[in-house]
Amino acid sequence: MPASAQEFEADSAAANAVTVDMKLYQCSGCGLVQHDGPLVPYYREVIRSSKLSEPMMDFRQSQFQTVVDTVDGAASSVFELGCGDGEYLDIFRALGLETAGIEGSVAHSQRGRDKGHDVITGFLTETVMPSAFSERFDIVSSFNFIEHLPDPLASLRELAGFLRPGGAALLEEPNYDMISKFHLFNEFIPDHRFYFTQETFGALLSQAGFQIIEYSAIWDSYIISVVARKRPLADWAPFLTARQRMRQEIAAFFVASDREQNAVWSAGHQSLATLSSLGITGLVSCIIDSAPAKQGRFAPASGLPLVSPQCLDGGSIRRVLLAAAGFNTEIADFIRQNHGDSIEIGYLNKGRVEHD
Repeated sequence: MPASAQEFEADSAAANAVTVDMKLYQCSGCGLVQHDGPLVPYYREVIRSSKLSEPMMDFRQSQFQTVVDTVDGAASSVFELGCGDGEYLDIFRALGLETAGIEGSVAHSQRGRDKGHDVITGFLTETVMPSAFSERFDIVSSFNFIEHLPDPLASLRELAGFLRPGGAALLEEPNYDMISKFHLFNEFIPDHRFYFTQETFGALLSQAGFQIIEYSAIWDSYIISVVARKRPLADWAPFLTARQRMRQEIAAFFVASDREQNAVWSAGHQSLATLSSLGITGLVSCIIDSAPAKQGRFAPASGLPLVSPQCLDGGSIRRVLLAAAGFNTEIADFIRQNHGDSIEIGYLNKGRVEHD
């Protein structure tokens, strides 16, 4: 194969020598196709001629406007990974956005700065980026550059850190689904380290911290285009609200009887966590469980004794809270069949307390 897509020589003999045996591998786990040969010398640089195509630039203007409209709230800034001399940043700026990017070529990055873009000469994972870039940008983007990277996951994780919550990412790669479908051996080139399908590109983006909004195959299906968001972090506040509500509901269920008359059924993780986390061991006298191996022992964190269902035969237990998840109905049927309506049953069901 040609040793690279950019090593054009001044004479034929020298050009004929610019060859390499290109070895391809596929991951047996995720399915990603990869080239493991040496990196081309200019892998940090973006070299593209799309600006020479008027239809492509018209397409990009419409496409970029759609992405701008995807952002939650007004979009005012964009960052491009591998921005070349800023031809795509020019379009974003024409749409009213502040523009920034990173480019490995000294000459290209300087031309980008000369046009007024905030372009850093460097390479993600190697260049120390400004701390002010953290969650600063409304849009992050990259176009047919990720396949060149030696560690695309590390670079994309850093890129995701630049995107604010509610922002959008526009990320594109050559489409190996199409290459594979038509057996396009001539689409392989040592410049490209990775050959992404929609599935493998999605897996990479997911690991990097993105949530996919939309996939599309563009430009006669040669390119996978993905619009994504930064994956939101978990919101723990509703857990605290639910915890407080559950404690109140359990206390209300047991309030009409003494501690010695109250029990929880099930020594599974749900009931153990409920008793210890909510600090309600003062409301119940024991934990009922059908497993002989647990009976006669004491529950972790609460210290409550574990007893067999036969404890109900004495008639001292008047209220039982079932906390056995999907087994609650089965246990309730057992209690009704053996003790009728003499025992009031409560059900811990998906965070709420229900009772007959």
